[in-house]
Amino acid sequence: MKSDKIEGLQITGFFGQSQLKEKGLQEGDWILEYNNEKVTSKAQLKDLELKYQHLNNIILKVQKVESEEYFQIWPGELGVYLAERMESPKVLSDAKRIEKIERLEKKTGLENTFFGSLVNILRFYKININFNNLVGLSSFQFRIQFDENFSRENLDPTEGFNCAELFFKNHNIKFKQIKKSKNDKIQEEIIVSIDKKIPVLSRNLFGKNEWGIIAGYQKKGEELFCRSYSDKTIDYSIAPQKPNQVIIFENQFKKTQFQENEEQFIKSLDNAKFMLSSKNFGKYFAGNLALEKWQKILENEDFFTKLSDKKVYKIFKNNKLFFNHYSFQFRIAVDYLESIVKLFPESKEHLKRLAKFYRAESKILNDCQKYIPADLDEDLRKFWTQQYRGNEAVALIKIQKKNMEILRIMEKLPLLNY
Repeated sequence: MKSDKIEGLQITGFFGQSQLKEKGLQEGDWILEYNNEKVTSKAQLKDLELKYQHLNNIILKVQKVESEEYFQIWPGELGVYLAERMESPKVLSDAKRIEKIERLEKKTGLENTFFGSLVNILRFYKININFNNLVGLSSFQFRIQFDENFSRENLDPTEGFNCAELFFKNHNIKFKQIKKSKNDKIQEEIIVSIDKKIPVLSRNLFGKNEWGIIAGYQKKGEELFCRSYSDKTIDYSIAPQKPNQVIIFENQFKKTQFQENEEQFIKSLDNAKFMLSSKNFGKYFAGNLALEKWQKILENEDFFTKLSDKKVYKIFKNNKLFFNHYSFQFRIAVDYLESIVKLFPESKEHLKRLAKFYRAESKILNDCQKYIPADLDEDLRKFWTQQYRGNEAVALIKIQKKNMEILRIMEKLPLLNY
C-alpha cells in the first residue's frame, strides 16, 4: 500500500475505552468511509457522527496495511486520535534531505512542541531518553512565568528563563539560537546544517509559533522539508513559511552526552528553586511575582472593560491555555520528582512532599478550568465575568501559598545543601 498517496483520516492513537481499539484497529490505519460516505476531514467526520447518531450501528470502511476491511461499530465516540492526511510533496532533483525522522503527533493537545521535536531528533540518533526526564532536566515543568500581554510565548522553553539553553549546556551540546529579527542568515545556517546531516529545531513554520524540525531543503533553500505538528502528509511537508527562530547544533548528538547523572538532577531542582525565588527574566515575571501580576489583572475589571471584544477573546483563550499547560507541567513535575526519589535516599521525604504539593497545584488549576468550554461565542463577556475571573484569581492565590511551602521544603532539601 502506498500510504503517501492516500488522503483522509489516519489513526494516530487511542484514548478511553476505544471501541475501534477493541475491534482490532491499529495506529496507522485509515478511516475511509463512515456509513458508506467518504471521510475527508475531522470536521466532516463529526458531521457524519451527528447525522447517523440515531442508528443502532455504523459500518466503518478502513484501509489497513494490506487490505480494505469493514467494521460494524456503535454510533458515538470512536476513542481515537486522528490526523488529516494529504499527498506528500514532490521531491526535486536538487533536494537535500535527512531521512527517517519520525512524524510529530499531538495526542493530549498539551504537548510542548519544543521538547516533542527534540525527542524526535534524539530518536533519529538512536538516543532514547524518558520524556519526563528530558523535560525535568531542563527545569521547564517547574517554571512559572507571565507577561501582561498574556502572550503564548510564556510557554515557550526558549523565552524568559531559557530552559532549552539550560538543558543543552548541562549536556555539553554546542548550539546557536538565532532569531529572525536579529539575523537575516537563517536560511544559510539551515543549509549548512542539513549538508552536515544535522536536523534543525525551528519555530513558526506553519504560522502557529510551534516548534518543529527542518530535515531538508530544495530550490537552494527556498523550500524547506519539515516535520511539524501541523503536517498533513506521511512524508515530510514543505513548510509554508520560513522560521522566525532556529536552534542550530554544531555537532551530531552522541549517546554519551545523555548519560544521566545525579549532578544534572540536582541542578534541575536548584534551578526550580531559583525560578520560584526570582522576580523576572526580561519582560516575563517569574515565580510568585508572575502569579501575583496574573491574579491582579484577572481581578481588574477596568482592564477588561477598556479592551475590544477581539482582545478579550484572545486573552480568554490564552488564559485558559496557561491554566491547562501549567496544570499539565506540574503533573510532569510530580512524575519527575517521584522518579528520582530512589537516587537521593537522604532527601526521600522532602522529594515526596514536593511531589505532593505539585500534585495539589495541578489539581487546583485543572479544577478551576475544566468546566470552561474550549471556545465561546459572542457572549463571552456574559460568561467570563468579573466573578468568574475572581474565582481564577483565588486559584492563583492558592498556588502562591503552596509555592511558599515548596520553597521552604527546598531550603531544607538535603541534596541542595551539601
